[in-house]
Amino acid sequence: MRTPAARMPPDRSDAAQPNGAHPDGASSGTAQTGMTLADTAHADPDRLAAELAAEREVTLELQRAILPLHEDPFDLPGLRAVVRYLPASQDSRVGGDWYITAEMPGGHVLLAIGDVGGHGLAAAAGMARLRGALAGLAITGAPPERLVGWLNDLVHHVGPEHTASVVAGYFDPPTRVLTWAQAGHPPPVLVRGQRATALRQPSGILLGAARSGYEAASLELFPGDLILLYSDGLIERRDRSLDEGLAALTAAAAGSTDPESVISAVLDTFGSTDTEDDTCLVALYVR
Repeated sequence: MRTPAARMPPDRSDAAQPNGAHPDGASSGTAQTGMTLADTAHADPDRLAAELAAEREVTLELQRAILPLHEDPFDLPGLRAVVRYLPASQDSRVGGDWYITAEMPGGHVLLAIGDVGGHGLAAAAGMARLRGALAGLAITGAPPERLVGWLNDLVHHVGPEHTASVVAGYFDPPTRVLTWAQAGHPPPVLVRGQRATALRQPSGILLGAARSGYEAASLELFPGDLILLYSDGLIERRDRSLDEGLAALTAAAAGSTDPESVISAVLDTFGSTDTEDDTCLVALYVR
């Protein structure tokens, strides 16, 4: 999820001072704390590159510690799951994509995918906060629309500088009913037989965008169905609309309900992920 870059006022402290001198007589070398990132890059590009690399490594370690990544398919009650997480292709970009697939005490399965706006440590920290909060809140058995509403309250209270999107819901194995809510996130895709369709969204705006209510939707699934969850980095491109991206996704997903095959077909169609955004995909086959 992209967020507009913050606009910082220009640093005019040296504007009228020759040779970097300051009004109090101190040299510019004693005022390094006032230097902008661009100043640092110009003065010492190797130092800047090392600092960016160190921040990226810390952020990646945070993601790895919080977000389990499965190389192979794995089983959940009534489901077979495949997950793929693809980092942005820009080396300095680490985003806030996350997911949850977890069996709850009552036997139902918590399913969620989300995306925190921005990049770097702030986005990774926001991802950790939302993922942990949802996992804990879901233990209460509260319905999905309430869970998403609580996440919205959390973003407003703790991280008002961020917005985030999410799909969150429960799969009930005995009835095969999926009940879900969403906040500004692209819709799940249902693959049934040879067709793939985007599910109709219950109402809900981005987390942190407003104090608004959320609604839930329910869908009865059948053995052999497949649900595909994904973050917007998969379909979002500067040169096309989200509707066009979603149409390409459903076309690519149609024709197979094998989770590994569906993910492979989708990634082959899209070629590569957004260079400015991470991408997470979760394919869930109904057994």
